[in-house]
Amino acid sequence: MGEWFNLLRSPIHNLEVTAQEWVYRSFSRFVYKDIFFIIHDHELTQDIIQEAFLKVTDQGSQLRSYENLPGWVKRVARNTAIDFLRKWKNDRQIVSNIYDNICVRKDETDIADEVEKKVRNELLYQALHELKPDYRVMLLSYLEGKSYREISKELNLSETVLNQRMARARKKLLQHFLRKWADHDE
Repeated sequence: MGEWFNLLRSPIHNLEVTAQEWVYRSFSRFVYKDIFFIIHDHELTQDIIQEAFLKVTDQGSQLRSYENLPGWVKRVARNTAIDFLRKWKNDRQIVSNIYDNICVRKDETDIADEVEKKVRNELLYQALHELKPDYRVMLLSYLEGKSYREISKELNLSETVLNQRMARARKKLLQHFLRKWADHDE
């Protein structure tokens, strides 16, 4: 087992392919249990072993002291696993928060908006039918979403007359809703 530690000191790309494979398999067996203990997933453990192996082989030739090479190798492998968990947790949390904000709140607001819009339209429609026929031009604006220009062309009215009718209709609607919902105890 000590031989492959010595091979980590030299650049891995200078070794023969069979030697590189042997060093990697030895490294993998040496750190597998430590990483699996942290990760609890075989495939992720294999990915982290590869990443840790690259780190060890890149930095191995730069080490000044080779006294505790096995301890250093295990520390690099563990730190790589812990870094992965931190990154995974942060990424997962970010993605989860984004998904929650987009989907859940969108669904809630869509449903709430839809219900609110439906109730508002029903109340508005009912109130508009209680107004004089001249003021029902608001139906075209509020419920059908037409512009003043479209309404004035459709009813053969000038935009000035339409603006006046709309202003009067809004006042009447306000009075109607105040009578209906104002607190009479005040």
